[in-house]
Amino acid sequence: MTDHWDDQRRGAPENGSDIDGSNEDRLFSEANAWFFRLQSDDHTPAERAAFAEWLARSPAHADAWTGLQSLLHDLKEPARAAHRAAYAGSRRAPSRRPAAFGGVRRFAAALAVLLVVGGLGVWRGPTLYQDAVADQVTAAGQRRTVALPDGSTAEMNGGTALALDFRDGERRVRILRGEAWFHVTRDPDHPFVVDGGAGAARVLGTQFSVRREDGRTTVTVGDGLVEVSAHPGTDSHAPWPDSVRLRAGESAEAGPLGLSGPRPADPAVAFAWRQGQIVFRQQSLASVIAALNAQWPGRVVLLNDEAAERVVSGVFALDRPDAVFDALERGLGVHATRITPYLTLLR
Repeated sequence: MTDHWDDQRRGAPENGSDIDGSNEDRLFSEANAWFFRLQSDDHTPAERAAFAEWLARSPAHADAWTGLQSLLHDLKEPARAAHRAAYAGSRRAPSRRPAAFGGVRRFAAALAVLLVVGGLGVWRGPTLYQDAVADQVTAAGQRRTVALPDGSTAEMNGGTALALDFRDGERRVRILRGEAWFHVTRDPDHPFVVDGGAGAARVLGTQFSVRREDGRTTVTVGDGLVEVSAHPGTDSHAPWPDSVRLRAGESAEAGPLGLSGPRPADPAVAFAWRQGQIVFRQQSLASVIAALNAQWPGRVVLLNDEAAERVVSGVFALDRPDAVFDALERGLGVHATRITPYLTLLR
């Protein structure tokens, strides 16, 4: 795995005497890193202050930031064609040496930023709204357990937003995005409802997970009995039409076409994130990257269209991204290049 971020941290002269342009490339990479960091949901006031200090450090720093903004703007229209061209170029020159990539690094990095955050996306739009109305939020890569007002707990996966309603005897949680594991305190008089958008789950006291992703709601039970419906009512006590009941080791999914399930679920796969792991079993590389992007800050961008449907199987630790990339390189023949801590390109 080529790591240009490590190269950047090792440093280059800042006096402009580096005639091969490595100082310019280094500052561009730093600007790129700041762009990604400031786009992240969990950036802090201290980081904003550090960015302001970095920007004022020298005219070269300001020029690097201006150059990045200009390049992103220029790439908006030809972004899709440029993506195809970048992939074609990687096929003609598949060298793993850092020097071979250096000449196109700034273009590829800015292109990836554009594809993920800028010209083609609504990456942050819904997220900003969801965070504004949520009571509990986790950033990508962050997992946290929160105590709910009734004594139940919600273990939140990365990139999750929850809105709580425990007024007037209600026990209701809305998953605005992401995934959570609920350990529900038993209360026969007050059902516990989790609304995932396309569907909802209702219990008296049990342990289960709910995931909301791409317009679908998936409920998986670890213990007890859970009722799931694609058309729940607003009354927590009223019967739900067309509902199914799930037992431990079962799951169901609600989506645009209604409710499917029950079906068997493998707890080792469904709940692996609670142990800091992620499990893939005969999944396409494209779906693997989507899953990793949901778990890690920043983004992994695939520039090799032919590799998108290659099959991946394995168990990986979420806190060891380099091990994941090494496995993908060995098993699939792709090449990972880390531009910044928040951007990795797979070619």
